Amino acid sequence: MRTGPCDWTLDTAGCKGWDGLDEAIRAVAATTVTEVLWALSGRRFGLCESTVRPCRRDDPDAWRWGEPWLTLPFGSVVTTFCGCAGWACRCIPPRCELALPGPVHEVSRVRVDGQEVPAGAYVVQDHRWLVRVDGDCWPMRQDLTAADDQPGAWAVTYRRGVPVPKGGQLAAGQYACEVAKALANDNTCRLPRRVQSLVRQGVQQTFADPAQLARDGMTGLPEVDQWLRVVNPYRLPRDSVVWSPDLDRGRRRTS
Repeated sequence: MRTGPCDWTLDTAGCKGWDGLDEAIRAVAATTVTEVLWALSGRRFGLCESTVRPCRRDDPDAWRWGEPWLTLPFGSVVTTFCGCAGWACRCIPPRCELALPGPVHEVSRVRVDGQEVPAGAYVVQDHRWLVRVDGDCWPMRQDLTAADDQPGAWAVTYRRGVPVPKGGQLAAGQYACEVAKALANDNTCRLPRRVQSLVRQGVQQTFADPAQLARDGMTGLPEVDQWLRVVNPYRLPRDSVVWSPDLDRGRRRTS
């Protein structure tokens, strides 16, 4: 389970004076805003590099067969459950595909017995399945006490997640700009303060309550909050998933 954002690029082109701020302040501001926006946007943006050592638990020879429920003069009607032609339940031999924790953005490297497998030997389908397409299949066993590049081991290195869209990069840049100003005690900072109402020379000003903004999943910056409303209109804490065994629309190659 991911516990934080990865690879979230900040677009600070609209932040005047960003390059002149202390590097430590910029680093703290960038880290803070990416953590906040990652959480407020549903914890789904950002690419993290991961290396896994697959260890199969299922029996590759356990094929699932349909049961004849109607006998006809020329044969029997059989119900299958995976949408594949023929009698076998799987469209791809189980030894030749591997389910990776996803979504899989791209696979960087696959090693088997210490040797790198050519990129043309496999494809990724539905941002999840690593499928061998060169006529070979994946190993069924491996030595987990061996290093990734040693005989008897195999490992998959890939980037997992959803790339941050351009709007998210701009939102993060604007948010980081204001956080950095607050850390530098710059009075041009636009972040909302704890004061809610101010009367000066007969003019009353009302400010947003930061505590209420946090409860509403907002930041108080219009350009940032507009992006959050677009990508997470229902303020979900993370992506929702719907799965049904009755839905089978085939697979798509995704990388």
